[in-house]
Amino acid sequence: MSIAAPFLPQTSIFDWIALDQLRSASLRIGAAYWQSLRGDRLFPARDDLKARDMAGMLPYMSLVKVIDGGADFEHRIVGDVIVRAFSVPIQNRRFSEIARDAPELIEVSLQLFRKPVETRAPVAWRQKTGQEASHTVFTESEIVLLPLGQNQDAVDHIVGFGVH
Repeated sequence: MSIAAPFLPQTSIFDWIALDQLRSASLRIGAAYWQSLRGDRLFPARDDLKARDMAGMLPYMSLVKVIDGGADFEHRIVGDVIVRAFSVPIQNRRFSEIARDAPELIEVSLQLFRKPVETRAPVAWRQKTGQEASHTVFTESEIVLLPLGQNQDAVDHIVGFGVH
């Protein structure tokens, strides 16, 4: 959905939500899959994810590697829905590389992706894109970021699901 710039807010608006408030069926399925893998742990490991179990969710999914405790991140797997949401290439690129093309996108993305690393907990929100977000091709989105890690002390990957 495209809206002319005067109808967009000046800056993006984020409404933080709990996992049980997700509206998108794809995001609810992705979060439920993550929770089933997690069991009684804070979060599952990256190796627990199985592509065959996520086939219907793959277009909405991104797998992001955490680098140096959240100093940087790298998009490892990016579904078609996510790829089409941005006007800059993100697949197989670190945030620090993407920042050369889209500094304002990465400034916000770093803050968002650091939350599940720091809290070791899921983060979900609905977003109304503002005029400052020049490298996005969407006006509204719902996103969930779910931590992954080999041990419960550190998040080494994030699996995210998004609809735009």
